[in-house]
Amino acid sequence: MKASFICENLLKAIAAEEIVEGRVHSVFKNACNIEASGNFITLLSNKKNMAPMSILIDSSRKFDFKKLNITQNLYFNFNVNGIYCSERNLFIRLDEAQKWSPRVSIRYSNITEKELANNIKILEIGLNTHGKLYGIGPLVNMINDELPNLKLFSFKIHSIDESFKFIKSRFLRLIRALEILDIDEIAQIGGSIIGFGSGLTPAVDDFISGLMICFIYLGYYYKLDISPIYKFNSKMISESVNKTTKVSSEMLKHSSIGETNEAVRELMESILYYHDEEKINKAILNTISYGETSGTDTALGIYVGCKFLTTIKYRRVYENEVLCRYQKKHIL
Repeated sequence: MKASFICENLLKAIAAEEIVEGRVHSVFKNACNIEASGNFITLLSNKKNMAPMSILIDSSRKFDFKKLNITQNLYFNFNVNGIYCSERNLFIRLDEAQKWSPRVSIRYSNITEKELANNIKILEIGLNTHGKLYGIGPLVNMINDELPNLKLFSFKIHSIDESFKFIKSRFLRLIRALEILDIDEIAQIGGSIIGFGSGLTPAVDDFISGLMICFIYLGYYYKLDISPIYKFNSKMISESVNKTTKVSSEMLKHSSIGETNEAVRELMESILYYHDEEKINKAILNTISYGETSGTDTALGIYVGCKFLTTIKYRRVYENEVLCRYQKKHIL
């Protein structure tokens, strides 16, 4: 077997011998997660999108990681030529793999604010039509009562997970804290809701991941001072990133610095760099295909982030008042 793509950060770590050996954490049909030297590495089938610290397997035929008899706690060895599991006599070549960057795609956008607003409208319609809105969706609908100036779309919710009522007040506190960028309040509330939801990446975590990614991309679009946004993201997850699942913890850490999977990046690019409804809808469908509701919850975070930073009242908070105070308090 051989790899077609490898995350450049992972390749650097292997080349520097920072990653030499790892143990299988979890196995699925299209993915295998390996813990190695404090890192979380994912092997992906060619049906999946690239992601931070991942390797995409090149295969002309369908294959199932479980059918390869890969099980929890098996050991893999890593070097620049490949990764090897001696117990299963499995070798994956890396020497011909193309490097893939998980970093923020930064380039000049000629999309006007009016066109951006239209693209966000396409996003909300696409989510309403195709999204699996029974995760974080009901809580997103409640934001309108708190912040009517955001003018969020009222999504059609056909079923509600009653357990989410448990964090309703805390979720809305987070949104109010975002309104004024109360950094300390955001960190405190984040610590109480991150990790809420089922699955490898709980719904709240996915939402916050999308929110952080969006703030970075929109920050570049509006030519804001990006450094405080990165620090803000870091603060938002600082008290809770290790209280959730290992998979989700890694996702949040990557998202806080703008690193995300290929599907989410393509969604952000379709919104910010193109005026193409078909491209946006294709990116929406690709994103929401992740997990049961994970992709939709992430896209809802992106949507709410877009509405915050495209609403001038809230963007001015980010541009001037609170970020300036935050810089004086935490940077100087």
